[in-house]
Formats: sequence, structure tokens, C-alpha cells
Amino acid sequence: MGFDTLNILQNTLDPLKQMYIRDALYNKEIKDSVKFDSTMFSEGMKFASYKLFVDYLYSNDEKKIDSAYNLLTSVNNFDSLAPLLKGVEYVKEPYEVTYGQMFPNTEKDVYNLRIGEFTKPQQSPDGWYIFRLISKIPVTYKNAQQKISQVKKIVEGRIEDSIYYNFRNNFFKKKLINTDGTLFWYLADNLQKVVANVKEKLNLPDGEKIPLASEDFIYLKNVLNPDSLKKVFIKFDQNPVTLEKFINYFMFEGFYTFTTDPNVIASQLKSRVKRQIELELLTRYAAKKGYDNLPEVKSSTNIWRDNYLSTLYKKDIVENTTLNEQDIINYLKNKNHLAEIKYKIIEVLTDSLEVVKDALKIADNDNLLKDFAKKHSKRESTKNNNGEFDYFTITEFEEIGKVVESMEIGDVYGPLQTAEGYSVFKLIDKKDDRFSIPDSTLNENIKREIKYKKIINYLENNAAELAAKYNVKINDTLLNSLQLFNTQMIVFRYMGFGGRILAFPYSSPFYKWKEKWEQKKKDLL
Repeated sequence: MGFDTLNILQNTLDPLKQMYIRDALYNKEIKDSVKFDSTMFSEGMKFASYKLFVDYLYSNDEKKIDSAYNLLTSVNNFDSLAPLLKGVEYVKEPYEVTYGQMFPNTEKDVYNLRIGEFTKPQQSPDGWYIFRLISKIPVTYKNAQQKISQVKKIVEGRIEDSIYYNFRNNFFKKKLINTDGTLFWYLADNLQKVVANVKEKLNLPDGEKIPLASEDFIYLKNVLNPDSLKKVFIKFDQNPVTLEKFINYFMFEGFYTFTTDPNVIASQLKSRVKRQIELELLTRYAAKKGYDNLPEVKSSTNIWRDNYLSTLYKKDIVENTTLNEQDIINYLKNKNHLAEIKYKIIEVLTDSLEVVKDALKIADNDNLLKDFAKKHSKRESTKNNNGEFDYFTITEFEEIGKVVESMEIGDVYGPLQTAEGYSVFKLIDKKDDRFSIPDSTLNENIKREIKYKKIINYLENNAAELAAKYNVKINDTLLNSLQLFNTQMIVFRYMGFGGRILAFPYSSPFYKWKEKWEQKKKDLL
């Protein structure tokens, strides 16, 4: 039907496919290079036997921390001298250290201390430290295997990190890719205006997180000059990246800020451009090595492709389904008294998977969920009512309606991916409404219900016919052997070289086609 050629599919699928290609590169070039190091393992087993408690001196000035160290070694009275040292901060409150928590070199120095001894100045990303060992206690494990597994995981993680940093430093060395400065500032200026509009629209106080939703990026593209969108933004010698393509990747990863300051937003955008250049270089290198053709890359990409295509197809059916006189006659035939179930839910609607995760953590508590929805939900019609819907039928919110129809009061569902974002909702009540309706009049709710049932019936029949046409088989023995757990959770997949996605696509329940398909098979016998 041509849905696979639509821009909306390519704009969504391309960034996702690139993530899988880079992930394959990471696995092949880095993860597969990790080898067991018996020396590091033995050392780790020794260190993991104890938990340490230290106090420390801190300064962001190397000269001041060196001066403090020289004084401490000459006087040899840490307790008396440490509080008097100038230019350094003394933190007397004991700090707990367990194996795997510090940088390896610092950790080795700390674990090799005797009680009362202190380290040489240790460099960290935020400054310089001198640690003194106050005490240490043995660590208790459930069994020997738990300790071995934990140490092995830390050792392998450190080896992996070392290989990664070496790969990264060598890969990006002497690579220079230019961007169009005029387009950068044009984009930065309009991005700042969009951020300011979102802050005003959401009525956010100064310093509050300002998240850009997918519709905000679409608006950004719409206000930019079409000719500018087609211009080359990132100047690769082959297949340069246009401004429009960059914004599509930008939208896929999402963006938030805490200010409308143009300079800060320009700085954030600069970092994102740099990151996108790095990701492009990695993707192109991986493709050159053929990793885009690996079975696991194709399989994972096709799972999402099928999900996106089915979503586009169903959306098309919804938009192009109309009611006719016969539909209404069939619905009202022999129905003088109609009954419909109405549902009440609390919902959090968001573009952020972090918000989804936090909502699921507190979903058991109605009051906490309401407070959370008031602060984080983007559905304006329910935001001021603490995320609580008025009673509604399954036809009024079709995607949510399909799910709540099979839920019990107290059940939580989510995230459900809708056109507006990710929806997490809890069913808090449902009731039967019975009413009489003359055949001559139909309100909008009834029309929506007729249309909804017509659409669902069409999709179910269509799925049943396609299953028969392509001779689909379901392994019922395997299906029935699955253990099911009613656990509300969200599962992420963290990708090599950065980024994360949902571990698999979410879709609303759609299974009644199977009954119709099985009936078709019986009818043929």
C-alpha cells in the first residue's frame, strides 16, 4: 500500500536503524574483545572482602592539594592539621567505600592503606582528593558464587571501559568535519523561540525542566524556511547531512533544557551537533564493515518497522472509515434499550520514558499518582484534575478504550504508545449506564461506538483472512506454557556508543482475530 515509502516512516526508522548498527559495532569491536584477566580478578576478590570508611580532603586546585599533602606528610598529625589547612575542604563525616565504586587506580591506593594512613592526591573529574582510611569491616555474601559473580562483572566492565576509551580516542583522532555556521545560528535562534513558547505554554517557573515534545520539533521544522531545511548542514564529503535530516535525528533523541537563555541553548545545540557527527562517523564505519547486514541488526530493525507500518495502516483505516445508513440500522436493530460501560482512569501522558518509569513506580498509590499526573502529564484537559478522566466509553479514547475494556479496577497499564505520546493509566472505576434511545436520533457517542466497532471488526476480519492466506501457524503448546506475571515495568535497551530505546515495541491488545481465524478454519472442514 506504499506506507513503507512515506517520509514519516523513514524519519522514524532511520535513526533507530543507525542505533542498532552502532550497537553491533560496539559488540564486535569492544565487547567481543573483553578477555578474562586473572590478576585483576584475584585483586578484586581481595578488595571485595572488605568495606572501607574514609574521611578526605578536597580541592579543585592541584597546587593547594599538593601543598596540603606535603604539610600532612611532614607533620604526621592528620587529625590536628586537616581542619586548619587553607584552600582545601576537610570532610570529616565517614564516607563508605565498596569494591567497584572508585576509579581503579584510586581504589587500589585506598584499599592498600593501613588504618590511619592517607593517599597521595587523587585526581577526579571534579577536582583532587586525599583519602584517609578510618576503618574497615568484612563484607558478608549469601554464598561464594555471589562474590565471584560480582567481582567478575566489575572486572569485565573495567576491561570493557578501557577498550572503549582506547577505541574512541583512536577512532576520532585527526577527524575534522565542518558544519554550516549560518544554518547553526539560524537553527539555534528558532530553537530558543520554541523553548520559550513551550515554557510559556506549560506555565513553567524559572529553573524548571523544559521538555520539547515531538509536536514541538514538528513546529520547529514548519517555521524554518523549506529551502534552508534542504541545505547541507553537516559537510561530509559523501552523503552530507541536511538541516532537515539533522532535526529528525535531534527529534528522535529528544531535547530538554532548564533555561531560555540563547547562549545556553546554543551551547547545548553545539554539543548535540558534535555528538551527531560522532554518531554518523561510527555508523558509516560500521556499515563499511558490513555490520548493517548482520542478522541481529536486520531482525531488530524489522520488528520496529513492522510495528510502525501496522500503526500507520491502522491510522489510515480509522481516518478513512465512514458510517452509512446500513451500519446504523444493523446496530440499532432489536435494540430498544442500550447499555454501555463507562470507565474512569488516572493517566500520565508524556514524551519522556523517565517519567513513564517513575509513574509506574508509584502507580499503586492513587494519591501519589494524581499528584504526579498534575505535575508531569501533558494532557491539558485532565492536568488540572490531577490526571483524572471523567467517565468515558471505549469509543471516546479509542486506543486507551481498547485496553481498559479488558482491565479490572485497580489495574495499571502502560506505557501505551499513542499519537500524543506514552500513556500510563490506572482504572479506578467503571459503571453500567443503561438508556433508551429512539431509532430516529443518535448522539455523537453512539456514532463513535458504531464507527469503532466497525473499524475493529474490519481489522479483525482482515487479520483472520491474512492469517489464512499466508498459512500462519501458532505453537499453542509453547504459548500455553508461558508463565504470566502481572508486573508493571518498563524495559530499556541500552545501546553501544550511547542512547537507549524501549526493549521492544508496545502495542495495544489485539487478539480476537484469532477466534475468527479459527472459526474460518472450522468452516472449511
